[in-house]
Amino acid sequence: MGVVNFVFRASEDLQVLENYSDAPMTPKQILQVIEAEGLKEMRSGTSPLACLNAMLHSNSRGGEGLFYKLPGRISLFTLKV
Repeated sequence: MGVVNFVFRASEDLQVLENYSDAPMTPKQILQVIEAEGLKEMRSGTSPLACLNAMLHSNSRGGEGLFYKLPGRISLFTLKV
């Protein structure tokens, strides 16, 4: 879930998708909101987009995942309802 001292918790993504639930978002859009709202401290030398993408994909598999990846679309996520 984390790469090079950078770990995303599902809570940051959950908060973004709850606040912006009117439309599915790409990992890049979610990361932009996280950075703009200061929900996660970004460190230099890390790969936050890759970490976020991996966390979203791993938490959108199976029945217990928090997120839903829209089928037929490249990396669009929303909250499971």
